[in-house]
Amino acid sequence: MFKRIIQLVDRLWAPIGAASLLGLLAGCGGGSVAVAPPPPATPNQVPVTVALFNPNNPYPNRPYVTVTVCDAQNHCQDVDHVLLDTGSTGLRLMPGVLNLSLPAQTASDGSPIAECMQYGAGYFWGAQRMATVKMAGEVATNIPLTVAGDTSIPTNAPAGCAATGPNAIAGLPEFKGILGIGPQPVDCGMSCAQSTSNQMYFSCQGGSTGSCTAVTMPVAMQTPNPVSRFVSDNNGTVLTFPAASTAQGSMVGRLTFGIGTQANNALNGLQVYQSSVPDPDFPFWPLLAANINGAASFAFLDTGTNAYDLAQTGTPVVINKPPSMQAVSGLAVCGQAGGPYCPPAPVSVQIRLNGSNGNPTSWQTINLADPTLAFQQNLAVIPTLAFQNSDFPGYSILGLPFYFGKTVATAISGSVTPYGAGPYWAF
Repeated sequence: MFKRIIQLVDRLWAPIGAASLLGLLAGCGGGSVAVAPPPPATPNQVPVTVALFNPNNPYPNRPYVTVTVCDAQNHCQDVDHVLLDTGSTGLRLMPGVLNLSLPAQTASDGSPIAECMQYGAGYFWGAQRMATVKMAGEVATNIPLTVAGDTSIPTNAPAGCAATGPNAIAGLPEFKGILGIGPQPVDCGMSCAQSTSNQMYFSCQGGSTGSCTAVTMPVAMQTPNPVSRFVSDNNGTVLTFPAASTAQGSMVGRLTFGIGTQANNALNGLQVYQSSVPDPDFPFWPLLAANINGAASFAFLDTGTNAYDLAQTGTPVVINKPPSMQAVSGLAVCGQAGGPYCPPAPVSVQIRLNGSNGNPTSWQTINLADPTLAFQQNLAVIPTLAFQNSDFPGYSILGLPFYFGKTVATAISGSVTPYGAGPYWAF
């Protein structure tokens, strides 16, 4: 769900003005506008690169893809370094990235619609624009996406949005956008269709200096998982990464669209984990039952989280490490509470995962190690990075390191697959 697991970075960042952020992002824009090229030879697969996007803000374990955004006349723009997030739903672009002119999604009175998407790192405020989204040979036509920094809506988020947490896109950029391809077809569902209590959708007037009012939003108009709107291969995704036992400079994986729709997305040898009954605190998000070193919790899989975020690991945080052992990049490593786990020697943690009704059951072994040296070297892949989940006690997030060395499928809720109906994970 795009959660910043290196929590202390948020406190170390100095705020920068909107103009500075726009200028910074404009310098790393998403490419020129051109007529769409022909589809690739493998129409349902794209590469996923784990690399450092911004050397001045070196977040490890960030998976990136390129997304093509097009207008109704098929003028298209490739946007690279879009964060691949299996823990959220919908495409959102950072300020200054989009060069296309796209029509606004509007309310019945013609007012532009804005969205306040709430991630683990805070809120993402932007205008809703209608576009066609393409990846490989797959196409989602005329869907809403969220564009931050859009001058058709107020620059500052309304109070109901800002009260949900910090501004997730303030500070040095980590990506040019977020592509949410999690297990839900839309980003809110009946809750936002019936009530404004989530403070997610707004009708705005007056442009960048105007005001906004929270509104309900029909499910059909909510920000969708683009995969769910593909013509085919639209029931989920299969994500494959090579193994990594130690930190390294980069990694390339593969994202395949569809589950059991073609020969290259069959789940041969994978175990399907149907979602357990959702917890009342997370009624819209599928969860698995988990046990972390003897401590019961819920768990979900999320490439947008860059570490294991564990309910309990049995490994205490080292809080008195000398400054010389902290990362030169400015990331607080083991230096104070909230830093990552830094065992004096690598340790293994046993995780039991259960699908619905307790079946199936499997034991997963994850390895944790002190990440200090990897941070000092600004390595993009740190497979042993983990934190204690202090934000949501009782929940474990199996972030990108869980995917290394695995093939993991995410079936979209309500979809039909040869292996059962979504939502489920398979690995």
